[in-house]
Amino acid sequence: MDPLNPASFNLQKIKLPTGRTYEYCDQTPTDYRHGETPVLLLIHGFPELWYDWRYQIGPWVRRGWRVIVPSMLGYAGTDKPEDPAFYTPLALAGEMADLLDVLDIKKPIVVMAHDWGSPTAFSFATRYNERTKALVSISIPNQPPLPMALTPDQMVAAMGADWLGYWYFFCSEDGPAKIQANIPRFLDLLYRSHKTMHPQIFAEGTIEKIMSGEIEAPGPSDLMSAEERQFHIDTLEGGGIDKPLNYYRQTPHTFTIQEELKVNPVLPATLPVLLIAADHEPFGTPELIERSRPFVPCMDVVRMDSGHFLMLEKQEEVTQIVGDWVEKKLKGAE
Repeated sequence: MDPLNPASFNLQKIKLPTGRTYEYCDQTPTDYRHGETPVLLLIHGFPELWYDWRYQIGPWVRRGWRVIVPSMLGYAGTDKPEDPAFYTPLALAGEMADLLDVLDIKKPIVVMAHDWGSPTAFSFATRYNERTKALVSISIPNQPPLPMALTPDQMVAAMGADWLGYWYFFCSEDGPAKIQANIPRFLDLLYRSHKTMHPQIFAEGTIEKIMSGEIEAPGPSDLMSAEERQFHIDTLEGGGIDKPLNYYRQTPHTFTIQEELKVNPVLPATLPVLLIAADHEPFGTPELIERSRPFVPCMDVVRMDSGHFLMLEKQEEVTQIVGDWVEKKLKGAE
């Protein structure tokens, strides 16, 4: 597995009982024993790919673990349904359980996630806690369940957070087309270290103005090589950005499925959780972390001097710290 060569990874496709097809990366250690080797399920966020975990997959496989990384719904070679209701965290948690079933993985797994993958990971752990051995969330703490059905605009207003202002553009009628017209600029804008990130990137209007040229665009991403960047550009240009934006449009449906499934939002006190929070982004503030603690009773927190894309900006530290923590939890569960 060469992180700079996507073709060196084992990509497969599989059809779930829902009829939807998922693309996924599946890497096994040399001494793999089905039903015995620990399994890690890695869930990416927006506008990410399975490939965002490229620097972690190999080292974790060499620790003796099977690593499965799906292209999430709407991305790359995975199906792209129109209806945002399919993209709620609880619905996607069900898809992840179906994926494990089809792969005949019955023993509890370690689930890890970043960005929009994290709500799905937390939902998996609440809906299927008997199938979850440990959980790692990078960047995003768990959040309380929605008290009512909220549109994306209502969600931003309810949070009272100026740093969610970019949601308005993402969920606007012309936002997807403007982004699709210039995927390279969009990726260069988001995939930046905390040292080069635009200070008002998440404020309302900033991304839209940069995409339109009203604000000067940054140079190429400082988190990706030219080859890595081109693979990401080609994949998003080919698959489109509209369906990945359903992760923002799905909020009204989240409350509906919450009410249908009646899942206990509090994780078991015996389920170990690791949160890696970044110092230079608004998503993992101490206030949001404390807000999550009633729902995550057994949580370790590690802070890093980083921006949002920790798996790239702090690739060695994330790989080592997460690997050591998981190894310790796996040994403790024996």
